[in-house]
Amino acid sequence: MEGYLALTNNLEYVATVEAIARADGRLSKVVSTARECLEEARAWRPVSILIDLGMGLSMGGIAALLRDEAVLATPSVILIVTSDSYPDLRSLEVDDFVESPISQEELRVRISKQITRSLGTDVDNKLRHGPLIIDLDRYRVTLANEPIDLTYKEYSLLRFLASSPGRPYTREILLNQVWGYDYFGGVRTVDVHIRRIRVKIELDEEFVETVRNVGYRFVDRYR
Repeated sequence: MEGYLALTNNLEYVATVEAIARADGRLSKVVSTARECLEEARAWRPVSILIDLGMGLSMGGIAALLRDEAVLATPSVILIVTSDSYPDLRSLEVDDFVESPISQEELRVRISKQITRSLGTDVDNKLRHGPLIIDLDRYRVTLANEPIDLTYKEYSLLRFLASSPGRPYTREILLNQVWGYDYFGGVRTVDVHIRRIRVKIELDEEFVETVRNVGYRFVDRYR
């Protein structure tokens, strides 16, 4: 089940995140160290990560956390800051932040906007790329209104790529995000599944591009 991950030991923040998760029908998890945060991001793959700058982490440590592959692949990453920590934000690459004391409604809106922007979903929770539509609620893919028969891993790989059109991913990232960090197969598994996906959906146009010496990306034609 999708959920929100919070790196904090502030009980007020914990209560706010738990309330938002309940309202959104999602789970919430709270960790108190950067290591735990990375472990959960890799194993659980939350849709949103909230990082409390008041945890005493160094700017270098937070920057390293934000650069981790699992964190980069998370649709929503938000920092919780105070007015004193504003100058520190300049050295960090982060999409959004909220200032303490947190407004529950504001944080919920910010999380929702980030997830929607990252996944590119519409009000029906579907990814639309021209004739290709990925229904995230029904795990269903159609091309020109015709259903496409995909295995679960093919669907998961296509969904992951299509969620960030134009963004290239290495085979290692795709393997970790779709198969998990405990998968012992090689990266060629990704190539095999990409070929199968292409055979099924690329009848008249290309949707998945090969990025030489990198990996793959979904076309940015329809965004």
